[in-house]
Amino acid sequence: MTSSASTPIHAASQTSSTTTGRPRTTRIFTLSVLWIIISAFEYGYGISELNPLQPILTCQTGGDPLDSPSTTKSCSIRMTESEFGLVTSLFTLGGLISSFALPAVSARLGLGRRLSIRYSALLNVLGGLMLASAQGIFSLGTARFVQGLASGVGVVIVPIYLSELAPTSMRGSIGVLNQLSIVLGIFTAQALGASRLGESPTEWRWVPTVAFLLAMVQLVVSFWSSVAVESPRWLEEGEGKAKGSTNEARRIRSLLWSREELEEYQNYSARFQDGGGSVGGTRRGGGEREGDEEDILDERERLLEGERESGEIGEGNQQSAMDVDRPIEVEMGLKDLFKDDEIRPGVLMVILTQLAQQFSGVNSVLFYSTGIMSTVLPSLASSIGLVITVINILMTFPPILLISESRMGRKKLMMASSLGMCLSCLLLGLGIMYDWPIVSAICIVLVVASFSIGLGPVPFVILPELVPLRAVSKATSLGLTLNWTANTLVGTLFHPIRNLLSHLDNGKGGAVFWLFAFLNLVSFTLIGLFYRFRLPVD
Repeated sequence: MTSSASTPIHAASQTSSTTTGRPRTTRIFTLSVLWIIISAFEYGYGISELNPLQPILTCQTGGDPLDSPSTTKSCSIRMTESEFGLVTSLFTLGGLISSFALPAVSARLGLGRRLSIRYSALLNVLGGLMLASAQGIFSLGTARFVQGLASGVGVVIVPIYLSELAPTSMRGSIGVLNQLSIVLGIFTAQALGASRLGESPTEWRWVPTVAFLLAMVQLVVSFWSSVAVESPRWLEEGEGKAKGSTNEARRIRSLLWSREELEEYQNYSARFQDGGGSVGGTRRGGGEREGDEEDILDERERLLEGERESGEIGEGNQQSAMDVDRPIEVEMGLKDLFKDDEIRPGVLMVILTQLAQQFSGVNSVLFYSTGIMSTVLPSLASSIGLVITVINILMTFPPILLISESRMGRKKLMMASSLGMCLSCLLLGLGIMYDWPIVSAICIVLVVASFSIGLGPVPFVILPELVPLRAVSKATSLGLTLNWTANTLVGTLFHPIRNLLSHLDNGKGGAVFWLFAFLNLVSFTLIGLFYRFRLPVD
C-alpha cells in the first residue's frame, strides 16, 4: 500500500499541494466542503439511526417471539417488528421519491447546488425534530419519510457538488469524502444508540436530536454566502447559465482555489478552447499510456486510487480538457436506452449491478443487526452493531487501491464481494438456526466487510463507464431509481419474509439469509458472465 493512498484524507492532503508545497485551496474551500458533506453524513446517520434503538422501540427482550412486542420491558413506542420494519423502510421510500424527482424539479425551478443542499438541510431539521418528538407509529413513520426525502437530495447532489467545487487535481481525493461521510454517519448513529441513550425509554430521543442539531447548523450556514457558495460549473453551464454568471463563477473559484491553481485552470481552458487539444477519439489500449488522450481516459482510475503516478500528465490538465471540450449529451428517453444496440448492454449491466447491491442483503444488516443478534447473543447485540460500522469504515479504503484494472479491477471486486456475501449469509442463517452465537457474530460482520470491498462502491463508480456519454444522465437516473426501489423493498419486506421462512429453521428467523445467499450467488454468476470493463468515448 502506497502512502499516498493509505486513506482518503491523507490522499487529499497530498493532492492539495502543488509541487512547491503551496496549498491548492483556501480555508473557505475547506469550510465549504465540510458544509456540503453534512448531507452525506446525515444520510448515513439516517440509515442506522433506528437500528440500535429497535429493542427499546419494539419493547423486546432476547427471548421474545419474532413478531410480538414484549409486555415486560419498559419502552417508549410499542410496536411489532413488522411495524418497525415499515417505519424503517419509509426512509428509503422518501429517498426514492426525492432522488427521482430532483433532476426535473431542479431544472424547472433552477435550484442550483446550494439551494438543493439548503432544502435538504431544512428537511433534515424537520425530520429530526419530528422523530425526536414522535409519540406513535404514524408520527415516527412520517418523520422517517421526511428524513428520506432529505437524504435522496443529498445522495444526488453531494458527489456532483464536491466535484464541481474542487480543483481538478483534487477531485478524486475530495470525492472520496462523500462515501467516508456516509459510513461515519452510520458509525455515529450506531455508537450513540449503543450507549445508555439507547437503553432508556426517554433518552433515546437524543439520538435523532443530534441529527436535528447538525442539520440546523447546516441550514444556518447555507445563508452564509462566503462558505455556502454556488457551483461554478453550474453557473457556467445548464440551468445556471445567465448573464454575468461566468464572472460570478470566476469570483467563486478565486475564493476557493489558490492563485497557482487558477492560473493552471485558465491556461488549459484557453489551450483547449483554441484547439490546442482534443478529448476522446481513442479507446484505451495496451502498453504504456502516453499523451493527453490516454491520460484523460484513465483519469477515473487515478482519481479512485487517490494518487498520481509518476511520469503522467497531472490530473488537473486532463480534467480541464474534459471540462472545456467534452461532448454534449443528447436528450434521450427511457425507451431509447433499450432501443440502441450500443447502449442496451451497458444499461442492462447498470440494472444488474444496482439491483445486486441492494438485494445482497446488506441493508437488512445495517437496518436490523441489533434485532437479528438479540435472538442469539442478546447481551452483545448493540456492541456487534458498533463493530459492524467500524468494519464498514475500514473496508471503505481497500477499493481505492484495488479498483484499478491494472490491479484487481471492477469485475473481480464485485465477484469477490458477491461470493463473500453468499458464503457469509449462508453461514449466518445456519448460525442463527443452531444457536451458534460466535459464528453468527463473525458472519454478520463478514457480510458488511464483503459488501464494502465491491458491491458497495463499485456499482456507483461504473455507472458512467457502462454506457456512451450521451446516455450517462438517463442511465444514472434509471440506476438510482432502481437502487432506491430495491432498498425500499428490502426494508419493507425483510421482517415479513423472515417470519414467513421461520418454519424452515424452527422459528429462529435465520432462513431469510439463505435467500440472500442465493441472490448473491446469482449476482456472482451474472457479473462473471456479462460484465466487461469499458471507458466510453463518444
